[in-house]
Amino acid sequence: MQPNQKTSRKLKVLVIALAMQIVPAYAQTYLNAAGIETSSEQDNINAIKPDNQEKADAKLQETKAVFLERSSEAVSGNSRNQAVVFSAGKVLGKIQISYLLNGKEFLFIYDAISFNKKQLNSIQLIPDSIEQNRKTGDDDTELSLLYNELDKDINQLAPLEAGILSSLDLLINMVPKDASFDKIDLQAAKEKGLIQPKAFTNICSQRGKVRIATYNSLFGSDYSSTRTVGNPASDCPGRCGTGCTQPLQENKRQYTSACFVHDLCTLRFGDNPVGDCSDEFVDAADGYLNAPNCAFYVIGRWESQYNWLCKGTTHTATVTLYSNHRFRDSYGRGGTWQLTANKIIRTYDGGAKYTGTLEATNMKATGTMISASGATGCFTDTYLTTSTTH
Repeated sequence: MQPNQKTSRKLKVLVIALAMQIVPAYAQTYLNAAGIETSSEQDNINAIKPDNQEKADAKLQETKAVFLERSSEAVSGNSRNQAVVFSAGKVLGKIQISYLLNGKEFLFIYDAISFNKKQLNSIQLIPDSIEQNRKTGDDDTELSLLYNELDKDINQLAPLEAGILSSLDLLINMVPKDASFDKIDLQAAKEKGLIQPKAFTNICSQRGKVRIATYNSLFGSDYSSTRTVGNPASDCPGRCGTGCTQPLQENKRQYTSACFVHDLCTLRFGDNPVGDCSDEFVDAADGYLNAPNCAFYVIGRWESQYNWLCKGTTHTATVTLYSNHRFRDSYGRGGTWQLTANKIIRTYDGGAKYTGTLEATNMKATGTMISASGATGCFTDTYLTTSTTH
């Protein structure tokens, strides 16, 4: 056999080995007929793609937290960089979830945790020294890294694992940075009548409407404030969480009466969970942990940035969506809109049609448009305010 024939034969074997991934039976028949010795089909594939899957699996594993124990009775482990040690288990009839980092322990105690209900009893901060008696920005950084690592691997149907993730969420997003406390006692607040044990009251239908909140200071003085529920121009009052969006939980669209009261209280007194708004914080925590997401809401003014051909000059218009399913933009053009789940369609009276998808935050919509003559383009809408007046 000449050298060029050897090269040709090697190439042919290589092509056939690759083909074995698609039509292995036919490829193997050809090799047998040609008198070419082969090992297994998998050996041929591995010869072409050496340990690619192993590398991919290893890379994925590098992004996950490390579990040391994982059962229905106990869960424990640490973040990939070992900065945070976490655990969950039953102690004296309660469920305890712990995070150890930076010389302190954040301890959550639950009366019960199930798939659809988490009954939080208290949150404790146990420091090694008095200087560490607060949640710092460094704590938030490490806790957020752990959240991202767990989110890829957690079993939301396992109560202890779901509790670890939701407690992390609450700790990162509801307990403000530099907050100093020993214990936030939800059960004691309920027993003293500071909060009502009626769980939460959804106010999804109140978005876009002005609502009043009444709250009190540590000294017992009563205050009241008004805001428009869910207004992006005012950081979405009533949404359970920080502002209109928040790290790690961009898909949260929970709106409750207690979260609305807490938001307005902290606007006046600040975010300290054991300060003037401590009972409001406790009351809001139940909705944060358990309230379902509201449907998408789009009534109000949006800033629309669009360009034809998806690569031309970007134009900007303000588009106001009214409750009667009509809209009008800042150029005076009007039409109708419809919303189905997270899909929104604006159809101009002149025939142009904008079809978009709302992000989970409810704050942006992106999509494509087509003119009456068939020209196409792209757009991004950003929610400005629930107000429809200019």
